[in-house]
Amino acid sequence: MQVKKIGLVAIAALAATVTGFTGVAAVFAEDAAKAEQKFAASQEKAPNNSSKNTRDKELGKVTAQGQSAQKRDVDITRELRKAIMATKGMSLDGQNVKIITRKGVVTLRGPVSSETEKNLIGDLAKSCPSVSSFTNQLEVKGQNSSN
Repeated sequence: MQVKKIGLVAIAALAATVTGFTGVAAVFAEDAAKAEQKFAASQEKAPNNSSKNTRDKELGKVTAQGQSAQKRDVDITRELRKAIMATKGMSLDGQNVKIITRKGVVTLRGPVSSETEKNLIGDLAKSCPSVSSFTNQLEVKGQNSSN
């Protein structure tokens, strides 16, 4: 963040030199300080899901790194993502679920806001004609799950 501050201060100094308005430097410095505070606050709130990542790696579960680069699998993932995004009322968590496709088999992972949303996303995967089978490992926020 220091580099950004130095950059903004340099810009402010240049603007003050060119325009003769020294208040510009104060405005830029204040904006940089606010941005730094906002970033620091966001990091305090950022979820730490390291234990889930470790758990999944140890159990050999399908993770996003398991996504196939085969055209058919990428097309399935894209088609399903578009269907999810086109669904009205889908929560941000629902829109951001992990879709991992290998050899036509889809695995759905991540948090969703409700059981209804979990089932809806599963139904979208089921209705996708290119999907040979799917596993719904979506987790409803606030419910304990062993997945």
